[in-house]
Amino acid sequence: MANQFAVQELKPPTQNMMEGQALLPTAEQSDADLFRNLKTVLVKQEFAMAELCGIEVKNRYRVSPEDKPGGTFLYAKEQSECCERICCSPCRALTMNIYAGTDEKGPIVLTMSKKTHCPMVPCPVLLAPHLWPLTCPWICIAANDLPELTVRIGERVLGSIVDPPWPLFKCTANALIRDAAGQTLYQVGPTSLCNCGMVCACCNDMAVPVSNTSGMPVATITRKALSLSELFGKMNRFVVDFGSVSDPDERALVFAAAMLFDLQYWEQNQ
Repeated sequence: MANQFAVQELKPPTQNMMEGQALLPTAEQSDADLFRNLKTVLVKQEFAMAELCGIEVKNRYRVSPEDKPGGTFLYAKEQSECCERICCSPCRALTMNIYAGTDEKGPIVLTMSKKTHCPMVPCPVLLAPHLWPLTCPWICIAANDLPELTVRIGERVLGSIVDPPWPLFKCTANALIRDAAGQTLYQVGPTSLCNCGMVCACCNDMAVPVSNTSGMPVATITRKALSLSELFGKMNRFVVDFGSVSDPDERALVFAAAMLFDLQYWEQNQ
């Protein structure tokens, strides 16, 4: 291993950039920040032709500085099963690998994985008493089978992002960011699902606050207002503002929370 690093150090920086290697930390260098200590990063979903036919494909994203959209330094690609993506997209099991560089040829520097989970029943369905024998057990199962995104660097677990059930008859979205020991670090949201940015994605931004356990905002995740090409091409674009979050592991968890929000709430094929 020492010899491998020694060889990499002898390569000129331009060669490393062409190969997509060693510009960002690997699991052995996890004390460094994957996001180059940037305050904000832009995450842009790539276009896929099949999405125009209503078919959910494996999501791919490019991560760049917000002020340099073309300066991609991280690339994200989903691994999941076709049947789950098409039949029950928000509840599908998946693994999202984050690669250093501009494509999947670079080393994997961050991994996010989610198991299949049971969807929550829409609240208006509860207004139908004749459906209670079905919906009540369904709610109990869904409340104990929450969406959870586990975040790793190499084999080391950084923590997880949990999407708790909605309060009854409250159209809100939120998530909890937990460390490897299961302790809550931050809360994402809650934010209304009835705001302008959610109802009409091309009209307004949708900002989701990230707060510490004292309720003080420390970061922000913002789905930007979509252009017409993004709207019809079923692509999302959002900005992660890390704010006062400086710990590299916690920054990775905030980024993972943004990815979960996109998968659970912002995907346009749902």
